[in-house]
Amino acid sequence: MFNDYVKSLLVIFLETTGLYTLIQYPTVFGFIIYLFFHFTASILLATMVAWILKTFYKYPYRHVLILSFSIFFFLGPFAVLFGVLSVLIYKKISKAPAPVKEVNYELVFSVRILAEERRLGEGSLRFAKVKDLERVVYFTKFYHPLTVRFFKGLLFSDNDELRLLANSYLKNAEKYLQELIYELERILKSQDLGKDVKFFVCRALAFLNWNVYYLGFMEEQIAKKYLDNAKEYVIKALEIKEDPSLYMLMGRVELISGDYQKAYEHFKKALDLGMEPVKILPYLLETLYKLRDFKELKQVSEKYRGTCSVNPKRMALISVWV
Repeated sequence: MFNDYVKSLLVIFLETTGLYTLIQYPTVFGFIIYLFFHFTASILLATMVAWILKTFYKYPYRHVLILSFSIFFFLGPFAVLFGVLSVLIYKKISKAPAPVKEVNYELVFSVRILAEERRLGEGSLRFAKVKDLERVVYFTKFYHPLTVRFFKGLLFSDNDELRLLANSYLKNAEKYLQELIYELERILKSQDLGKDVKFFVCRALAFLNWNVYYLGFMEEQIAKKYLDNAKEYVIKALEIKEDPSLYMLMGRVELISGDYQKAYEHFKKALDLGMEPVKILPYLLETLYKLRDFKELKQVSEKYRGTCSVNPKRMALISVWV
């Protein structure tokens, strides 16, 4: 506080000295002297204002410094004097801490990615026949595009209970994802996060946005925004640290977008970084098929033989293509 008080007095001294010189010597030389004192006072005051806004409101120091200096320098001595008074008053009355919420680390590190959790029995939904509420309730614990389509179909059921259950399932699942995305984006924008925390936030946001797209809650035109967001957050996370699951996710995004070469590169990178082949092979083989690279497709299939089942007839067909 003492330093700020001294700086404020120095600003007032410089500004009044410059004005006094200009009044006493209304010449070009006097004007140049005034500009020197006014420039020094403006830059000193701007540093004080920029520091306050950076400390208390997390504004970028450089941008605020340039803006503050421009205001004080070009608006003249009255702007400088008003700025000094404002700084002194603010310093005297302001005791509030920075208006920034603490990072909820428990939220950051415990985000549940719905579509990545596979549960025993979800495949039986393909053979389910909607007859009563009790059977349908069983499938509310699954989160998969097939399940979402199933419950979307129930929205047009003649059974009121089934329609309510379907609406509740879809609404709660989408609300869970949207609230997490909103909260994590708020944390990312409002906090000065360390690299590790920022990585986990960006990674979680990438998978959450992918979930919204992948599960199929929305129409394709709207869902495309979430696919683009997922790609953006993957890039941000990979700028901090390499992670095989992120390369796999980027590969799936590129596969959907139709850039098969990039998808192949990302899937290979995920394998090189230690991703389990059983998780990535179906997508890698699909990408190679889209690229019509049947020679590489055969080599990869033979290299990871036994990792996942391959139909012998298809292998024979691949051999013919090669």
